[in-house]
Amino acid sequence: MTTTAGGPVPSELHDLPAADGTRVRYRSWLPTGDVRAVLQVVHGASEHSGRYERLGRALADRGYAVYAMDLRGHGHTAEATGVGRFGAPSFAAVLDDVVALHLVARDEQPDVPRLLLGHSMGSIVALASAERDGEGLAGLALSGPIGAAPQLAEQVTALEGAVAAGMGDQALDALGAFNQPFEPARTPFDWLSRDEAEVDAYITDPLAGDEMPLTYAYAAGVFGAAVSVATPDAVAQLPDGLPVLLLSGSRDPVGGVDAAQVTALAGMLADRGLPVDQHVYPDARHEVFNETNRDDVTADLLAWADARTAG
Repeated sequence: MTTTAGGPVPSELHDLPAADGTRVRYRSWLPTGDVRAVLQVVHGASEHSGRYERLGRALADRGYAVYAMDLRGHGHTAEATGVGRFGAPSFAAVLDDVVALHLVARDEQPDVPRLLLGHSMGSIVALASAERDGEGLAGLALSGPIGAAPQLAEQVTALEGAVAAGMGDQALDALGAFNQPFEPARTPFDWLSRDEAEVDAYITDPLAGDEMPLTYAYAAGVFGAAVSVATPDAVAQLPDGLPVLLLSGSRDPVGGVDAAQVTALAGMLADRGLPVDQHVYPDARHEVFNETNRDDVTADLLAWADARTAG
């Protein structure tokens, strides 16, 4: 087991040796004693790894070494790629970055189990990563996931058409429609959480929200992946016996009414023969780790993770 001395290690930014040379930035939260497991967090659209400080510290306090990058087009990595851009030919570069960060964590924390957690857009990345590179994963957790959403195929076709017409690098309002169920609303981002302070923190964060939009090309890649990864053929590529945890709010517009799309994905994973745990939190919205019931959500994640890494 790997140990660290002193108090909790703060989340400082580091450079990830990305396969194509892009300067991808990441941070980590490390336990003060023995490391139980590594847990890699993949954040959502128009946000960044620093928004997971509270969760990272809670997990580190329980013995998990937590690693999270700023995805291409986001946070401090956008300084290298451009805002909302891959800085590479395709979505596959993001999956390569997930592997690169895993290798860093493995070298720093050898011989411990590996867990992967993806939130929102990050759940698409995490599921795709587990399907392509999931051998050896002890568990996959998805929060605020889009679930099975084949209806997005038409939107992907439209986005690809816009890219072909030369709009690939133009900014896209990919999140605006999610607030409609909450109108009249206090802010354009009420759909994120019932906690007004959390919503306001998101709005004023210079690395989140309207300050960090996706481009048409980025959205086409991500939404295309969302459709392709949530099919029986795709989930067949997941490692045998991989435990999956699904965490969503009943009023999260991303996962469908009453999390219907997430439940559809849960059924697909169960049909694959995987052990699936699903939690749908009544009245909770999209960012379950920033919701008013976030302590319960974090406790559910920890209980599931502890069971996956016991012994």
